[in-house]
Amino acid sequence: MGLFSKWTALRTEGGSRAELIDRLEAALKAQGLKVKITDEGNNLKRLHVLQKQEQQARELLEQFDKEH
Repeated sequence: MGLFSKWTALRTEGGSRAELIDRLEAALKAQGLKVKITDEGNNLKRLHVLQKQEQQARELLEQFDKEH
């Protein structure tokens, strides 16, 4: 990612928890957020959202964590 990227990383998961990133992506997209996943190698996945949606995404992430 470049120095002035419009994306911000929210969470990185690996191993058996890497599938959690896919579930988070679906939940955030269902709320209308722009989301992308990058593969960091060694079975690590990183979830990114647009910087301007970061606060909303963090709030939804907290809610998701409480429910799961």
